[in-house]
Amino acid sequence: MKKPKLPNRKSLRLKGHDYASIGYYFITIDARKHLWLFGTIKNGKMYPNKLGEIIAEEWEFTREIRKNVKLHEYVVMPNHFHALVEICYSENKSNVPGEYKAPSQTLSAIVRGFKGAVTSKNKSLKLGNEKGVWHNSFNDQVIRDEQHLINVKNYIINNVRDWKY
Repeated sequence: MKKPKLPNRKSLRLKGHDYASIGYYFITIDARKHLWLFGTIKNGKMYPNKLGEIIAEEWEFTREIRKNVKLHEYVVMPNHFHALVEICYSENKSNVPGEYKAPSQTLSAIVRGFKGAVTSKNKSLKLGNEKGVWHNSFNDQVIRDEQHLINVKNYIINNVRDWKY
């Protein structure tokens, strides 16, 4: 019996960019099916539920286990998570761009570890999200200049205030 051909998925990442390289990255991770799994917003204030609190705790823990990463602004929203993360130095073996990519130190690995830790805690605490927490992938922007960095910081800081759903 022939195996069915898998769909040819397009990468969401910036073609040719080394996601283990030094720089700022803006990430957005959506909840499964965009469900409000992480809390609610009332009168311009986010009220995270237990899962929302776990997301913040696990994101903060990222700085403990990844010494080359600096966390900047982030926000837990009812159905998604935004963060600005900086890779401060490359974990590439020879530090030659493109020569060796340390898969455990890429932006995708950082997000994968974070999502996995949140999912694991969700399961162990039996928070009622047994069908999963996260959307399969995540969105990112490579921050290219100072103005883009300022815009992203302001967007994250004002996200709860500007929430319209």
